[in-house]
Order: sequence, then C-alpha cells, then structure tokens
Amino acid sequence: MSDSSDDEITLSKESLSALQDFYKSREVEQQDKFEISEDWQLSQFWYEEETSNFVANVIEQETIGGNIVVCLSTPSIYKVLHKNNNLLLNNNLFEFDKRFDIYGEKFHFYDYNHPEDGISEQLKGNVDYICLDPPFLSEECIEKVSKTIALLRKPTTRLLLLTGRIQWENIQKHLPEMMICEFEPKHPRLQNDFFCCSNYESKLLVVEQVGFL
Repeated sequence: MSDSSDDEITLSKESLSALQDFYKSREVEQQDKFEISEDWQLSQFWYEEETSNFVANVIEQETIGGNIVVCLSTPSIYKVLHKNNNLLLNNNLFEFDKRFDIYGEKFHFYDYNHPEDGISEQLKGNVDYICLDPPFLSEECIEKVSKTIALLRKPTTRLLLLTGRIQWENIQKHLPEMMICEFEPKHPRLQNDFFCCSNYESKLLVVEQVGFL
C-alpha cells in the first residue's frame, strides 16, 4: 500500500471554492489594514469617510425591487458596503484599478472607453441600484458610462450619480431623468464644486427642484 503522503490530495469543487473564498477574505482583511492609496493618474480621489458612509447607508436603505447593487467607479463606497456585510444585498464593483480584484468575483474590470465590454449576462438588465462617479469631468465620459448603465438597468433601477456640478448639462443630455439632490459629497483634497443627483425621490438625499442648479 502506498504511503498516504505520496498520494495527491484532491478537493471537491465545493471545497476548493470555499477554500478560495477563505483566502480571498483573508486578503481583503489584510488589505483593509493597509489602505489602497489614491492613484491620481487614474483620476482617483477618495471621498471623505463621512460621505462614503452616508452614501453606503443610502444604498442599503433605498435599494428596492431586488438586491443587486453596482458601484461603478466608486471603490471607496463599495468598500464600506463590503465591510457592512449586508447579507440582503449582492454588491458588485465595476472598477478599472485591478488592485481591487482582492474582492474576487465581486470585482468586475471596467474601462469606460469600452462601456459594453465584459458585463456578465447575470447582471445585464438585472441591477436594482447603481451608484456611479464617472472618472473624468467630460461629456465623452458621461456618454460612455450611460451606455453601460443602459445595459445594466431595468425600468425600476435606481441611479445615484456623484460628480462635479460642471457636468449637469451633460447629465441632462445623456441621463435626462436625473434630479439634483441636496446632499453634497465631499473630497478632502479637491476644491471642485461637487454634487449628486438621482432618478428617484430619495428621502435621505432629498431631491431638489427638478432641473434647478
């Protein structure tokens, strides 16, 4: 009989998947101890902690009709959602920065220059809430990101967009259902005038007069 130490150990698919999830979880825990720093070349500027916590709470409180959430180019908000570990939500991160692949299958590589690439069939037309902050303050960026939203959304999908106020005219053109909210996101290192808008009457964000700026 062969010595057991000479035999190959074969795990079932379920056991292997559980083991991989365990190691990914350990990686995330370790990464949380050492914050992923902003990469300004990727136009990354994290929100103030208070902003990220507030927006994550909005998503948790105001997602309706299902449980699928997409954070599009908003990794600092996704990180709060991940930490909160709300089991009622299926949170996903669409992000260009591959450092965030520590989140495993919840990370979806996203390049706004190719807005229709790499979107899984499971998410197409099935997302219930999309929180987005397009990486650049340009009409081109808003236009391309809106194409991604069109693929992900369904008629009841709630949208929350955070960006520079200078983008309002472009937002009206490409996402005309959006309404300006009273809540203003804060960035500790930027002086630009930021605002947010949604396509639904949010009790937490407080929608202002439609189209008023």
